[in-house]
Amino acid sequence: MALTALIVLAKPLNAFCIGLLFRFPARTTLVVGTGISQIGEFSFLLGASAVSMHLLDADQYSLILASAVLSIIINPLMYRALTPAENWLKGRRRVWARLNRAAPAPQLLPEQLSDHVVIVGYGRVGHHVVDVLEYINTPRLVIDAEATRIDELSKLGVPTLFGDAANSEILKHARLSHARALVVTVPDEATAEVVVVAARQLAPKLPIIARAGTQQGVTRLAEFGAQDVIHPELEGGLEVVRHMLLRLGLPPLQVQKYTDLVRRDHYDVAVSTPEEYRLLEQLTYALRGLEMMWHQLGEANPLAHQTVANAGIRDRTGASIVAVLRGEHVIANPKSVFQFEVGDVIGLIGEESQIRAAHAFLTELERGTWTPTENDK
Repeated sequence: MALTALIVLAKPLNAFCIGLLFRFPARTTLVVGTGISQIGEFSFLLGASAVSMHLLDADQYSLILASAVLSIIINPLMYRALTPAENWLKGRRRVWARLNRAAPAPQLLPEQLSDHVVIVGYGRVGHHVVDVLEYINTPRLVIDAEATRIDELSKLGVPTLFGDAANSEILKHARLSHARALVVTVPDEATAEVVVVAARQLAPKLPIIARAGTQQGVTRLAEFGAQDVIHPELEGGLEVVRHMLLRLGLPPLQVQKYTDLVRRDHYDVAVSTPEEYRLLEQLTYALRGLEMMWHQLGEANPLAHQTVANAGIRDRTGASIVAVLRGEHVIANPKSVFQFEVGDVIGLIGEESQIRAAHAFLTELERGTWTPTENDK
């Protein structure tokens, strides 16, 4: 019995002391200590070899066998006692704080936390998401399993939950039912899938944005309930296509519709649906038939302080004013009573000949070389 007690108690105690020395999380040391509180079947082989080499006698070998069997029987009971023991230690906060020095102190979330965005993972992508949310003054909550990241966020005043988000118990404390969105930025697809499934069960209507590493992962995460699934590599390729189409002069709104459609189709760039055919046809005809230009009104331009109706750009050139950029504001489809100001940037659309005529008209007005026709007098 003394040998069994030495195996069952001394080995876990030794592991626990090592864990404290190297500042491992208390739960880790408890689990490791419990796991080694036995000697396995390999001891039978070692004992038999020792007997054959006359290093042990038969009685000593029997003692080893008996101790091994007893420790194997007791080990499941110790695993059952692990959680109650951990809860008992947590109930003594000062003791637990000394034992659990590696983990950050738990941060209780305010009960009124709502309309927040939950970010799972504080890597490079998660860091950027948190920064953007701070800039737009949106409440956020970060879940991460690395203590150093949690400490960094806590110093910045960002609410956090320390732990593995794949554990549904962690997500239960994130108040997902009161959140505006969940952003899963972890690179591991298996973890992301578990988080999405658990989050969908806890908050069926919650918008979920997830990151995928493979095209198959994009499909699976969408099936599990993520409304928006981002594949960084494929997203980069789609962005190249978007810039190419814009450089070719295609309308930005139609280009955006096309790229959004590809995303909804899980980055399948093959033209396979009627909607994709229709959009590409629209883009093609837009490229063939229409052009767009922008012109800024200088101080010398007599159109400044005139209305759209009085300027008569469409009557003289055939090009239509579709927008006016004034400072940081865009006025779409300005009405006939809209008055231009110095510095306004006018957006015009029309056929190639109409755009050329509009450019010539505005340039000549700016230089003071425009000559009115009979119709203008």
